[in-house]
Amino acid sequence: MNKPKPLKRFWPTTGLALVSGMRTMASISALSSHLAKTPSPFLTGSPLGFMQKKYVAIILKALTLAEMAGDKLPDAPDRIEKPGLIGRGLAGALTGAALYKSRNGNAFAGAIVGSTIAVAATYGSYYLRKKVVHSSDVNDPTIGTLEDILALHTANLML
Repeated sequence: MNKPKPLKRFWPTTGLALVSGMRTMASISALSSHLAKTPSPFLTGSPLGFMQKKYVAIILKALTLAEMAGDKLPDAPDRIEKPGLIGRGLAGALTGAALYKSRNGNAFAGAIVGSTIAVAATYGSYYLRKKVVHSSDVNDPTIGTLEDILALHTANLML
């Protein structure tokens, strides 16, 4: 099989990792749904092969919806708090590793790219959302809903 060009892995991973910074589960869910519909032979027999399972894609969609609903609650923790930051970094790592591996690349390289960008995007999206809420007459849950839409559309565009 031909090896895809590195940019066919890097840019989609970058986009999905940006999404991980906004919504932890959205990138993993989008990638799993994509892989369940169009499995990669490079993931078959790999520890990352579970990402291609249809039941995993369904579970991840449910978790994404739960995360989006939880984000609107008044007592939802800030994404830059340690547990959220770690979760987003891990989501970026998993997404990057699976995407790189699915395109005949190095899973470790994908994990590094994904986690690094996800952590940076966590801070960027947090401060951007705070600024938009502060400088507009729009409440935080509404801005959060717009962020949900942006995250989902971005994730789907990357695949």
